[in-house]
Amino acid sequence: MRSPAVALIAALPLLFGFKMFESRNSEVEKGNAAMQAGKAEEALAHYDKAVAKLPAEPGVHLDRGSALYALSRFDEARQEFLRATEGGQDQTLKASAFRNLGNALSKLDKHKDAVEAYKRALALNPADKAAKWNLEIALRKQKEEEKKQQDDKDKNKDDKKDDKNKDDKKDDKKDDKNKDKDKDQKKDQNKDDQQKQDKQEKQPQPQKAPENQPERIQEMLKNLEANPKDLERERARLRAVRRGPPARDW
Repeated sequence: MRSPAVALIAALPLLFGFKMFESRNSEVEKGNAAMQAGKAEEALAHYDKAVAKLPAEPGVHLDRGSALYALSRFDEARQEFLRATEGGQDQTLKASAFRNLGNALSKLDKHKDAVEAYKRALALNPADKAAKWNLEIALRKQKEEEKKQQDDKDKNKDDKKDDKNKDDKKDDKKDDKNKDKDKDQKKDQNKDDQQKQDKQEKQPQPQKAPENQPERIQEMLKNLEANPKDLERERARLRAVRRGPPARDW
């Protein structure tokens, strides 16, 4: 939870601390007058003309950047302030350009870059109170931004971990389901096998075929031929059977 002091720093606006570049150029003078009157759009029109005549003058770019900043055109203001830092020997003007560059970057939520711009401003002008104040705000916002990025990164890791756990649970359920299916199939197979076995046991067993009668007689004859006396008695018995007793007619 933020402390009251931290919340106050985050809520307070950036200090502009801008001092307009003084020049004998009539368009610059008209632009400065319009800015002092709060007419940023009119001032920008004059600064545009001044930049066309003095493209290498850092102060004119600084003035034009201030008009763009006042119109909330922060990215364009950033570009003008950056141009203002690139030339000239006036350390005070360059320090002001870096401070205002930091302001534009802060408005664009580029807090890390803003911190560097404010540090450059203070290196050139350590007494710049506006740069010091704005640096504190930028550092606080940078820290909050880094914390948010880390939290988002951790959240993504947790989400991926949760998704993996869900997938693992789904796989486990699928495996359990397959195991249950295999058990059911095996149970059904055993049941079918038992039913087949019971059916086979209930079916009547085929009776043993009777011995072949002709073969039996042949075997008997062979035995009788081996014993002539038995053979003769068997023949006599057969003759007696064939003759039989005479049929009675009464």
